[in-house]
Amino acid sequence: MEVYTLENDLELFCVTARSFPHEIKEAFDRLVRLIGGTDGRTFFGISYQTDRGEIIYKAAVQELQPGEGEELGCESFRLEKGDYITETLINWMEDPRSIGTTFMKMVDSLPETIFPCVEWYKGDDVMCMVRLEPAKK
Repeated sequence: MEVYTLENDLELFCVTARSFPHEIKEAFDRLVRLIGGTDGRTFFGISYQTDRGEIIYKAAVQELQPGEGEELGCESFRLEKGDYITETLINWMEDPRSIGTTFMKMVDSLPETIFPCVEWYKGDDVMCMVRLEPAKK
C-alpha cells in the first residue's frame, strides 16, 4: 500500500447500483449510455456502508464541464483532495473480486481511514483508494 495525495478536488457525477455487488456493471452501463460513450472519460466506483450495514455502490465519471451531471439528472459527488491510502490492481478484470478483497485489507489495517472506498479506473488497472483521516490540529 502507498499514500497518494490528491492535489485538487475532483467533481464527479454518478448513478447508484440497484443492488450490490450484482448490479455494478449495469450501473456503469447506464452511466455510459447517459454520457454517450467512454472516450476521453475518467471513471470511478464509490462504495460505502450505511448504518444498517447495507453497501451502497455508485458508478461515477469525472465532469468535463461544471454542471454536466446535474444536466443529465445525476447525483453529484466531490472526491476531496487529501491523502489516500492506495493499492493499484494490474489487469483487475482477470479477478474482479480482488477489488473487494483489497478494500477489506485496507480498511481493516488502517483505523484512521474515512469512507467511502473509491475505485479510480485507469485503463486495465484500478487504483483502490481510502482517504486517510486528516491530522488533528
